[in-house]
Amino acid sequence: MGQTKLARGHIFDIQGFSLHDGPGCRSLIFFKGCTLECAWCSNPEGISFAPEPLYLDSKCTLDGLCVDACSHGAITCSPGGAYGRLTFDREICARCSTYSCAKVCCSGAVRIGGYEISIEELYATINRDRQFWGAGGGITLTGGEPFAQPEFAHDLLKRCFDAYIHTAVETCGNVRWENYEKSLPYIDWIFFDLKTMNGSEKLQTDGLPADPTGPPFPGFTRSSISQILSNASRIANEFPGHMVFRLPLIPGFNDDAGNIHETARFIRSTGRNEVNVLPLHHLGREKYRLTGKTYYTGDFKIPGKDHLDEIASQFTSYGIHCYIGSETPF
Repeated sequence: MGQTKLARGHIFDIQGFSLHDGPGCRSLIFFKGCTLECAWCSNPEGISFAPEPLYLDSKCTLDGLCVDACSHGAITCSPGGAYGRLTFDREICARCSTYSCAKVCCSGAVRIGGYEISIEELYATINRDRQFWGAGGGITLTGGEPFAQPEFAHDLLKRCFDAYIHTAVETCGNVRWENYEKSLPYIDWIFFDLKTMNGSEKLQTDGLPADPTGPPFPGFTRSSISQILSNASRIANEFPGHMVFRLPLIPGFNDDAGNIHETARFIRSTGRNEVNVLPLHHLGREKYRLTGKTYYTGDFKIPGKDHLDEIASQFTSYGIHCYIGSETPF
């Protein structure tokens, strides 16, 4: 019998020494590709499934080397800034496999976000970092959406689980149930995002940005609330490990009392009783320029302590243990 061929996948980062995404000290593996496109996402380079050019115009010398190197004609020079800037046709870039633009860039203005990697290559890095975790550490798959690459996520989780490495996953829930099913036996912790209890129709019609080509604001472009809630309920019922819900708190979108109460009621209905409220931050703002995206939530205020305490009190009234920000259940 031949050895089973393991899947290959696309990631955009490996971050060591994390203390906020599972128990102990952990290595985070950031998967490329997400089935949602939240306007507040702090990892916009994880939305696209394909490796993509990340362009920092402040470093660009406009020497034209990348324009000449691109055989697809995807790069043009346009007015803007002090000296002009490059524009990338990202639909064309998504089909590129040579990444010549980044290879010839002398200033570091263009680099490629994301790369293909095998399970064994990734495991070698994980195993190297294992000595630094201490007791209780492990890996956390994040992104992007790990289960948008279900075979790659499964093979990696099983490889680590079989090696007695603690495994955790962050998921948005907007994938088919089949994407989760066979991986559940190899996961110790699951962090499940609940963005809102409102229906997708509302998300796609309320508060559209001035740019009609942009994403719904704030919200999703490819979402199914019913699928997310169905997956959450089913995981809560069938997954024997530790499950913590997460609520990214976005002022004016999902921080009203009605949504908090509906979220608490839903969590209680699953039989689980923990939620981690993650207040909006703007730490990923600058990365939007690199990916050619518009950051629509820049004017949103960070929730204050009094408001966060009020929300925690609402969850507590439903018997839900509420952790705010870096306060965690581990």
